[in-house]
Amino acid sequence: MDHSHPPVPVVIVGGGATGAMVAWHLLRQRPDLGKHGVTIIEPRHELGAGQAYGTHDPQHRINVPAARMSLDTQKPSDFRDWLDLDALAAIDPDAFLPSGDLYPARAQFGRYLAARLAPYLETGRLRHVRGTLDDVTQTGTTWHLSVSDGPTLDATLLVIATTHPAPSLPAPLTTLEHDKRVVSNPWRDDALARIAPQESVAIIGTGLTMADIVASLSARGHKGRILAFSRRGLRPRAHAPQASALSDVLLISPAPTALALLRNIRASLSDHADLSWHEIIDAVRKQGRQLWGSLHTVERRRLIRHLRPFWDVHRFRIAPQVDRVLETRLAEESLALKAARLINAEATDEGVTLTLRPRGGTEETHLVDHVINTTGPDHAGIVHRTPYLRALAALRVVEPDPTGLGIHTCADHHARVGMQRIANLLIAGPLSRGQFGELMGLPEVTESAQSVARHLAALLPLTPVLIPDEVEP
Repeated sequence: MDHSHPPVPVVIVGGGATGAMVAWHLLRQRPDLGKHGVTIIEPRHELGAGQAYGTHDPQHRINVPAARMSLDTQKPSDFRDWLDLDALAAIDPDAFLPSGDLYPARAQFGRYLAARLAPYLETGRLRHVRGTLDDVTQTGTTWHLSVSDGPTLDATLLVIATTHPAPSLPAPLTTLEHDKRVVSNPWRDDALARIAPQESVAIIGTGLTMADIVASLSARGHKGRILAFSRRGLRPRAHAPQASALSDVLLISPAPTALALLRNIRASLSDHADLSWHEIIDAVRKQGRQLWGSLHTVERRRLIRHLRPFWDVHRFRIAPQVDRVLETRLAEESLALKAARLINAEATDEGVTLTLRPRGGTEETHLVDHVINTTGPDHAGIVHRTPYLRALAALRVVEPDPTGLGIHTCADHHARVGMQRIANLLIAGPLSRGQFGELMGLPEVTESAQSVARHLAALLPLTPVLIPDEVEP
């Protein structure tokens, strides 16, 4: 490696929504950062899209109204204000609901983030290095970064803002990993390409990705039988018909145990029986950091083990358009939801035979043409499954979070190993949710990205290098 050049101030690994927002806020807070003041390593062509907002499927819609999505908490309607509503109405009239809420395709939000970053890319203050980070070494306080198909970078501060890891296959399916009838990563653009309209499908998992899959298949004209199953068989709920701001004033009492917290939430539901449950859950979400922070690690694990499925289906709601698709297919009985566990899987010439054990029932078998794995991101396995994170773990500067929700992180966003805080390495976005509890929704990711940017801005020394006559976005 050639280390003759001075290290760049900040390198962000991952250019999806989290990395894009951290860069945008940092560059606004530190106008003294000159050329290549911030570098993002991201293999995709455009910054901002990432896995969540880089989908090309128009059936994949944002899961909250556009008026509540923004890269700036001070301008909560910035995304909706950016949208060209006339053009959107022409190409996607279904995005508009009678209530006035707007649910465009997720790709629109990716384009919005790219547009907000464009001025910084044009001036050179932000640099996009296309590639993946393969390896990391360290000399003193300087990081040396090896990028596939790209330059070798030296950095003073390193920010991990990578996307959700792909799901891991359930153990009974691992021997069929390379079978073309098994879709192990549902987020691939070609994940559904082999499924014919009349073929049967089993979906492992009944969360948001399952809903996306059903909507996408239906839009392609799929009429075959779909069986979606998970251990509890719960599916995401829809949004309330009318949103309100009552969740901003409802207070949920913190508790030292998962059981006590559950009782407090149930008490709030009982005390406010005149309100929609959506308001109570939204209040819990908005106070999530405080509520999560009141729980010790053992209680956090207990909450994840026993309550997370129920939280997920109420917290992570689907767009009304997607909910209508699920309701229609359930009514037509072309979609079935089942509470069951996968016991065995066997590939035959006729298809894939799955052996399930329903909750409280006896084993049953299902022969399907295709199996799609939507069990959710493998946050617990991301360190050992990701080459550059394995390298950082070997340097003893990262470790898995004790709750199994990503990377161990301090309250000020620095990586943590045991009791040691890593001064020049920060974790941004959902991979730090073990510390903060609620970091999967866009509003929480935005707030977290702003906080990471503030910490970075304070860490960087002031520099006299200024770019004259630059117009900030």
